[in-house]
Amino acid sequence: MRFFCFLLICGLGILHAVDLTGDFITHVGESGRQSIVEFFEKDGKYYAYGYANVDGSGPKKDSNNPNPKLRERVDKGTVFVYGLQKSGDSYKNGFVYDYDDGKIYHLKAHFIDDNTLELRASIDKFGMMGLTITWKRLTKAQEEKYRPEKPGFSVVQESLKLLDEAK
Repeated sequence: MRFFCFLLICGLGILHAVDLTGDFITHVGESGRQSIVEFFEKDGKYYAYGYANVDGSGPKKDSNNPNPKLRERVDKGTVFVYGLQKSGDSYKNGFVYDYDDGKIYHLKAHFIDDNTLELRASIDKFGMMGLTITWKRLTKAQEEKYRPEKPGFSVVQESLKLLDEAK
């Protein structure tokens, strides 16, 4: 009987697992801007791209990119979170590109609750030296508001292709 209860509790935990895919509103960055991003899954890894700014401002050029060839690209539709892998209730082994400083950081994430994602970006793989931020999942009303800003997914795929070529 105890074993059955244990299996039931474990099964309920699996059923309640929160899916990372979907739209989120980010923290307010160093630039003072807050963005709308979408996470998607491809080949067992999770990626995110930005597609709107909360203040209504247009896309920002990647002027801090260390690669001069990429300084004219804009952040809208560009994958900037990549390689996250699900590990139990969390996601790890990912990377995040910071448009504000042009640097790439290690990334891991987990849900605090069904709608709040905590991300840890760090200079080291273990997350010892870094920054913790939280992003909120968009409500249905917010999704409707920002949906017209979403680029076609071919734009995102092209960005992902460039990311793969850069590795």
